[in-house]
Amino acid sequence: MEGHGAHLPINTDALIASHVADSLARRNNWISLPPITYTIAVPKRVGNVDISPNTLESYLGEILDHFTRFGQDEFIIVLGHGGPDMRKAIEHACSQLCKRKAIRILAFHISRILRKLSLIDRSTDKHAGTWETSFILMIDESLVGDLSIYKTEEDLIRYRVIGDPTKATKTLARKLLESVTNEIIETYRKNIRGCYF
Repeated sequence: MEGHGAHLPINTDALIASHVADSLARRNNWISLPPITYTIAVPKRVGNVDISPNTLESYLGEILDHFTRFGQDEFIIVLGHGGPDMRKAIEHACSQLCKRKAIRILAFHISRILRKLSLIDRSTDKHAGTWETSFILMIDESLVGDLSIYKTEEDLIRYRVIGDPTKATKTLARKLLESVTNEIIETYRKNIRGCYF
């Protein structure tokens, strides 16, 4: 849960990650689980709900461990939100589990995939800008508020938006979704064992 300007819901990251996970599940006959919505979100934006790295690590570790008891030995984690503390917590939870059990965990951050594929420039489109707004338009356009509020650069700064939400389109989102899911599937098919981030 994190503030995303004046035009997107605070669960934007979870909505996007869930949509990507659901798309992966549909294409591959996999199971998509509900998102973990409360994570590490330093309270610098209105709407941020911040939990400690230790809490996230324990919570995620216990969820994954639960499914291993029923024979699940492969997991793909789709991240819509990040930061160094979050990465460390997830990496540690997964690594600890991989040390104890013969399982495979692949974790992917959506914006890192988009940057790797040169589909976004995170220095100019990082938070509540074009790509995130495009995804929410595609998922449910009724969730996108009035974009005319952003008339000047100062408006974007005031609402802590990094990017230009007025350039968002559903067409862009569909292209980004296809690229992200293809990249995850391609990496999955490389049969990497253990934990991969």
